[in-house]
Amino acid sequence: MPTFAELLSQGSAHAWLFIPSAILLGALHGLEPGHSKTMMAAFIVAVRGTVGQAILLGLAATVSHTIIVWAIALGGMYFWRGLDGEATEPYFQLASAAIIIGIALWMLWRTWQDQQAAKAAAGHSLLPMAIRMTMIILTATTHTARTSAASTPATA
Repeated sequence: MPTFAELLSQGSAHAWLFIPSAILLGALHGLEPGHSKTMMAAFIVAVRGTVGQAILLGLAATVSHTIIVWAIALGGMYFWRGLDGEATEPYFQLASAAIIIGIALWMLWRTWQDQQAAKAAAGHSLLPMAIRMTMIILTATTHTARTSAASTPATA
């Protein structure tokens, strides 16, 4: 039995293999680490999303990923015939990193704004959580120190 690479090298004689193998390899590629699965899961948990919303988010991520891959592949075949893929890969990685960081900063900013608006609507203090926790710890420590000092018998 010929290997997969040999079948592909034979050309159109085994063209029926191209689509199913592309689907299988794409599905396996999607199961690999990355692809923002952790960020999407954290988003669904943060917004207390439903199973339906999680499925919709997964489908949207799959469709957008597929469209982007096709656009890059077709654009590369048409516009960049003479370019070396290894030479341009670092630039694509930098562009991807900039986009991901930009989206993450936007999400953090929106979440912070929503939290501030919710606190203001509830009439709560706008002190950051760290300051409030420090005040609680200092109060508890001072109270414990006073209590233990009062219960310690005096020695003469």
